[in-house]
Amino acid sequence: MENSQTVQNYINKKGTYYVFRTLLYPVALTFRPTIYGKENIPETGGVIIASNHRNRADPGFACMSTRRVVHFLAKKELHDSRFAWFFRMAGTIPVDRGVHGTGVMETAEEMLRRGEVIGIYPEGTRNKTADPIQPLKYGAVRLAQKTGTPIVPLAISGIGKPFTSQVKVCFGKPYHVARDADLDQENEKLRRKLTELYLNGKEEE
Repeated sequence: MENSQTVQNYINKKGTYYVFRTLLYPVALTFRPTIYGKENIPETGGVIIASNHRNRADPGFACMSTRRVVHFLAKKELHDSRFAWFFRMAGTIPVDRGVHGTGVMETAEEMLRRGEVIGIYPEGTRNKTADPIQPLKYGAVRLAQKTGTPIVPLAISGIGKPFTSQVKVCFGKPYHVARDADLDQENEKLRRKLTELYLNGKEEE
């Protein structure tokens, strides 16, 4: 019962989510974003958007690229910061990366089963290395396997300064993780897709 109420609280943030997105949209346009493959996001039903993560602005470009509400899993520190009100009202789900078994995945599963969109960064943190994509955590593929929800890979690149950036937002095709799939192999598959999107702007056929 408690988890159902928690899930409903996140879903109820849609109104303020749309307000924030509308206000931030003109700011995002100063980075001259080009969006590829947004038609790959299913119009209805649960979806996992699995994105690379190099810049603090990544969630904003993901959210402006689809009419659907994207509930991102966000580190708990953001919900404890002076901007906590923003992250709460935007419907993000706090994750305490130092504590396991806090019910975050159960909340995400329930939201997916209710047809919501979950945004997740499989790298686990911002990538500050020279590697296009860091080794991935298992959250995205595990959620997809347990709920039967499709994953839509997303790679964002080119975020720099306003008016001089040429941001690329590239969505891959949705795909499912089979119930009996090996998660190590699925994680490498997702990493390969993210790498292709990041480097080439598209997946290999």
